[in-house]
Amino acid sequence: MSFKNISTKGFVGFVPHCLDIKERPELNIFPRNVLFADHGTRNGKNVMGDALYEPDLESYSRKRNRCSMKYHNVDGGNHWLVIKYDFLEKRYQGEKFVNGKSVGQAFGQEWNMFFVHITMLGLSVGERCKFEEIGLFIENA
Repeated sequence: MSFKNISTKGFVGFVPHCLDIKERPELNIFPRNVLFADHGTRNGKNVMGDALYEPDLESYSRKRNRCSMKYHNVDGGNHWLVIKYDFLEKRYQGEKFVNGKSVGQAFGQEWNMFFVHITMLGLSVGERCKFEEIGLFIENA
């Protein structure tokens, strides 16, 4: 299913864990995966949609003081994320592509804030994702 016809109610952000591959320590500055999500209403029901991106370990490259790796949407489609790291500037850069077109990017030096900002991009129209109906959580006083 792709993301469209949703009336969104806000944004969500996620902070992933680092990769931890003993045989490939150069990859440990990258996330294990990246999750994008949005919540809102569809046909009068509360829904949450998410798209999970997993690393393409073979796409890792390093040129001088910069490295990068590509992540692909597990639900398929022509959707990917590129994460780059600059060792001199100690800075991350991420750019998300949906149907081959850039839909947003983020920069940051600190892991947590960088991933909050990149995942706050949420879902994009045409992006493959999974939806599920969610209930309202009302807390009693």
